[in-house]
Amino acid sequence: MRTQTAAQQRIRRLYHYQPFDLTRLTRTIVERTIYCSNPAHFNDPWDCKPCFSKSFLDDTSKYDQIVQWFVDVGRKHNPLVEEDEHRRRAAILQSNRGLLERMVAEATRGLEKAIAKQYRVYCLSTHPDAPLMWSHYAHSHQGICLEFSVQNELICAALPVQYRDTYPLFNLADDDVDASLEVLLTKSDIWTYESEYRLIAAAPGYRAPGVLPTKDNHLKVPAGSLISVILGCSMPNEQRALVRSLIQDAGQGIALLSAQRVPDRYAIQISRE
Repeated sequence: MRTQTAAQQRIRRLYHYQPFDLTRLTRTIVERTIYCSNPAHFNDPWDCKPCFSKSFLDDTSKYDQIVQWFVDVGRKHNPLVEEDEHRRRAAILQSNRGLLERMVAEATRGLEKAIAKQYRVYCLSTHPDAPLMWSHYAHSHQGICLEFSVQNELICAALPVQYRDTYPLFNLADDDVDASLEVLLTKSDIWTYESEYRLIAAAPGYRAPGVLPTKDNHLKVPAGSLISVILGCSMPNEQRALVRSLIQDAGQGIALLSAQRVPDRYAIQISRE
């Protein structure tokens, strides 16, 4: 696989922003689980929504590959259909580009639904002091940011998001591993400030080779991988006290830090609470 993990890129720490939710935070600290989101609920309406380009049909060899892909899928899902019938269907697709284009478009819609049904994602960032991240994902600086070590068997597998200025167009017949990952790891370059890495997991009830399984949309986190909880600069004192008490009672050596607004600069600094 050409895509390198956070560990392979020598990233040491990754951060997850989230609103304050005492039940969710308790599960993370006490039960050592993290909640993985359904891609259908992401705030970017293009995220994890691939498009199979019809432009590949302009290339004769790729046209043939795509026809063959549909034939192979037909054989897999309809094993009782006679081989002559599969060949007849292939011949129709070879001569009817309009029909093939409609089938490619339907495959795009089908994959979008399949991704939402079969995959879950945990989003991380390389920095804890991005004001826009605090605003967008941590309830306008009233939430928290979790700091994770990459030196464990879970977080080390996080993969980097690729940012592009053009929408990626995929070849339906391309079964390359990196091409498959690109569907889940590509965003517009307007999101570059997020500096995002992702843990790709399987939705409950689904299994895939090399993909982490979830239980109730949660992944188990190795002991010691959560290093600190960072409180937002606008977090109410009552909620600060709840987080402080939770960490103290857990007795796991998790540090409690605070994001502070720098008075004379548009910047956030992190310090001990």
